Amino acid sequence: MSKPATAPARSSRLPAARASNTRLGRGEWIAAARDAVIQGGLVAVKVDVIARRLGVTTGSFYWHFKDRQALLAEILADWEETNNRPLFDAVAGAGDDPERQFADLCMVWLEESAFSPAYDWAIRDWARTSPEVETAVRRIDDRRIELLHGIFRRLGNGEPEALVRARITYFHQVGYYTLQIDETRESRRALLPTYVDLLLGRRS
Repeated sequence: MSKPATAPARSSRLPAARASNTRLGRGEWIAAARDAVIQGGLVAVKVDVIARRLGVTTGSFYWHFKDRQALLAEILADWEETNNRPLFDAVAGAGDDPERQFADLCMVWLEESAFSPAYDWAIRDWARTSPEVETAVRRIDDRRIELLHGIFRRLGNGEPEALVRARITYFHQVGYYTLQIDETRESRRALLPTYVDLLLGRRS
């Protein structure tokens, strides 16, 4: 928030220094913090270290955030938005065909461009020490499973088969990332049709 117009200036240099420190927007700080948590975990989210990386003073940070905890809250909100919207957008953009919905969702996971498995892994690691983050992760997991659950219902599966297939698909994908399977993208693309057939219960 800027100062009221009636507030006296403390020095002729202060406004210029503050302007310099606030050239970076709030979003740039969040993006830098996201990179930090992905690369080094929660302990890497240090205001002074991120400020040096961005080439500004910590004054820039405190212009946008009350404290480090406020930045951490923004990281969690950013993850909930940016690492989940691509999954739901893929399904919404696939029309009314549940097989295409499933295939397009799998492609988001495979390509790892709109969706970041490293970001997911970092947040899950953080959740081990934070009940608040654990609650958020469980909520997002439930939303993703329900997204898959809906696809399997539209494919004609009854209950509890639709839910179980959704869980198998999701738990498989989380496990794949957690185990950090070393495969080229080309290999994954080649195997994708087989994964899709098996997960959808198609018979060869």
